[in-house]
Amino acid sequence: MTKKKRILVVDDEKNMQTVLKLLFDGEGYEARCVSDGLEALDALKAAAADSQSGYSVVISDLKMNRMDGMGLLRAMRERNIGVPFILVTAYGTIEKAVEAMKLGAVDVVTKPFAKEALLAVVSRAIARDGNEDFQRGADVTEGIVYYSPAMAEIRRLIERVGPATAPVLLMGESGTGKEVLARAIHRIYSGGEFDAKPFVSVNCPAVPESLLESELFGYRKGAFTGADQDFKGKVEMADGGTLFLDEIGDLPASIQPKLLRLLENRTFEPLGSGKTKRIEIRIICATNRNVAKLVSEGRFREDLLYRINTFTVELPPLRKRQEDIAPLAEFFLRRFSFEARKNVAGFSPEAAEYLVAYSWPGNVRELKNVIERATILCSGAEILAEDLPPELRRACAGARRDEGFTAEGEAASDAPAGSAIDDVERSLLVEALERSSGNISAAARILGITRNTMRYRIRKYGLETERKDE
Repeated sequence: MTKKKRILVVDDEKNMQTVLKLLFDGEGYEARCVSDGLEALDALKAAAADSQSGYSVVISDLKMNRMDGMGLLRAMRERNIGVPFILVTAYGTIEKAVEAMKLGAVDVVTKPFAKEALLAVVSRAIARDGNEDFQRGADVTEGIVYYSPAMAEIRRLIERVGPATAPVLLMGESGTGKEVLARAIHRIYSGGEFDAKPFVSVNCPAVPESLLESELFGYRKGAFTGADQDFKGKVEMADGGTLFLDEIGDLPASIQPKLLRLLENRTFEPLGSGKTKRIEIRIICATNRNVAKLVSEGRFREDLLYRINTFTVELPPLRKRQEDIAPLAEFFLRRFSFEARKNVAGFSPEAAEYLVAYSWPGNVRELKNVIERATILCSGAEILAEDLPPELRRACAGARRDEGFTAEGEAASDAPAGSAIDDVERSLLVEALERSSGNISAAARILGITRNTMRYRIRKYGLETERKDE
């Protein structure tokens, strides 16, 4: 007999406790209800002492006496309690939702909610419990969401580099998340509290060359016509913290010597001042251009390149880290679902297949925009294929036709039926399902694919019979 999954419900309203217990017990779970975060911690501690009675998920209200939902989430994190956490609230703000997800919450659900949506969220959270790959990628404390080994290695690097004051150069295509990484480095540099030190961002090509020097270094009253008061530039605003120079490859030649001086001596001179100012500053630069090529073309100073690239981190494009597509999509879905006051629990298998198959030329930024659009258009409990942009679906369909498949995923007329690749794929699926006793989630983990992809492949090869989805 399969042991029931246990759910800990934390809510100070007796009516809500009753409703949720009836709902979960009726779905085959075993629910226990407590009234606040302190009682929940006692229950989790007792469960940890008894390996046979652990909880599979915690569902907590936000507003409660003694210890609220955010307090409970922080306490669980401090005590290394890794039970999946779902925050339920009628009072939350977008900021609270983002804060909860950064602390490790797997989802945020707003009241009132449809029971089907809540059950879907719980099912997805329980499926993650014990998934080592998810646990490795679920830490979004610094805003970084990943599964891939490439991003895991980058994460390890910035943890070593973060506390130092040495310059860092972030390289990668547009939209790969260079500013997110810069903010993560700054958080580490600030001792874990992002706002403990200033973080000032400058997009170099967005500021006209004639204004960039004064924007960066500031000016004194009377420095030029119209300068009727002192102006503190971005460099001085970042004193004691981090200056992030985005698209450094577009930095005008006239500004490069002044930046070099700042890097070498930590000094600068505001326009019209005639006096040198000394500051303590951490500089992080980012670019989507080949800076070495710019040097060879005489458009970027070689000595400046050597100063900004003490540590160089290259972010791979999203198409080269497909493992990160699903967790990023889920992260954005939780955020935009909360913003839109919807309870969208996930993606249909077809939609998930499209997301993984697409090449994402705009990288993470494009994925974020697609999920925001799909969340707004979604009218049910999950994102469907038709909620995705038509051009994305057409691009995937074209790629599949090039590979011998139609848009519906069937073998095209010019592709041999029962090809060797199909036979190998089917045998791998069968073997994984046999090893997992028909458990779809476990089989997906064996193959290193998402559960939605696994379910799609099962349907494709007609392997639905007596498969468990736990």
